[in-house]
Amino acid sequence: MRPLEPQPSNSLRYYAVGVLCVAVLLGGYFMQLNAKADRQREEAAERLALCRQVERVASVASPGSLELRDSCKQLNEQSISRGAPN
Repeated sequence: MRPLEPQPSNSLRYYAVGVLCVAVLLGGYFMQLNAKADRQREEAAERLALCRQVERVASVASPGSLELRDSCKQLNEQSISRGAPN
């Protein structure tokens, strides 16, 4: 009768699988964060474009629309500080 051979340790295999799972989970999380930031940038650019369009229409209708200019200026400054395209 032969003595039983010791089984090789699977700890390295489990460690590699664990690291791979963590990497996949972190990758998915960062992809979600990136997609959310992209959506926010697109929304900010759309709001700024709409504000500029409303500002143009309002300036034709009534030349003294200072409130719209201020709000559009604030939107523009926010989009520049966040790095959104103009």
